[in-house]
Amino acid sequence: MQMICLLEVGKFPNTVSGLIQWALHTVEVCCGGLGLSVNPNMTGLVAFTRERKLTRFLDPRLFSNTLQRSRMVKYLGVILDSLLTCKQHVDAKVKKAQNLMWACGVPWGLGPKVVQWLYVAMIRPSITFASLVWWPGCQTASAKQKLSMVESLACLGITGAMPTTAINAVKALIRLPPLDLLVKIEARSAAHRLRSLRCWSYLQSNRGHSSILISLQQSDPIFNMGVDIMRPVYYFEPQYWVTMLTREVWTKVTGAPPAVKRLAWYTDGSKMREGTGVEVYGQSVGRRFSFSIGR
Repeated sequence: MQMICLLEVGKFPNTVSGLIQWALHTVEVCCGGLGLSVNPNMTGLVAFTRERKLTRFLDPRLFSNTLQRSRMVKYLGVILDSLLTCKQHVDAKVKKAQNLMWACGVPWGLGPKVVQWLYVAMIRPSITFASLVWWPGCQTASAKQKLSMVESLACLGITGAMPTTAINAVKALIRLPPLDLLVKIEARSAAHRLRSLRCWSYLQSNRGHSSILISLQQSDPIFNMGVDIMRPVYYFEPQYWVTMLTREVWTKVTGAPPAVKRLAWYTDGSKMREGTGVEVYGQSVGRRFSFSIGR
């Protein structure tokens, strides 16, 4: 089962609907040529706009089925609503974290060290997942209050304190940063990493979740500097071949055998009481280098 995402941006609803219909037609042609199928009932359509009524928007069709617009859609674990408030996503994350904590026996079953490990290693990563997309949704007062409920369960399970204890004091005592700040920290780290890898692209840099990179660069000039990082490149087809020759073939000829089309070099190293040494030997060119690298 594969998931695809089609995104069209425009100012006029009729133009955007036409572009979506053209993209869906391309999907139909590709599926027909590859023998694949797409379930229209599992296809979500969301218009990210502040307008309440889209009178000129024509609902597109996929395999003769009209796609109905919805208020939200879940893609790769992130719930996106039409206004991009991420309120539903925050609610889902808080509910999932509370269920995980109660399922793990927090705050009544496990020891303090185990509860702290579960909270740091499992529950917090599940909350901060894809925080770069939805971090603006946790900066409101209501979202911070909901996230504090998860922090309260964790603090009570780690310290064994009474429910009436001041949670902020307990968090300072056990050095747990607030979840809303942690989400923003993870989002900043992800934005800086994507920019360093030249994978960062945005339409409006000063609005929405893209504004976090601007605030990061304004906080310290060091984030405007280049970094020594490279994007990994994967080669699934080997760029070399292995030639297996017998010992007799190597001893009969001087230099490299005819089967070896390139230069043949050998490296070796050894460590003894006297020290450590390295030797490089090129059979094809008849060169030998050996030197010590110290103790």
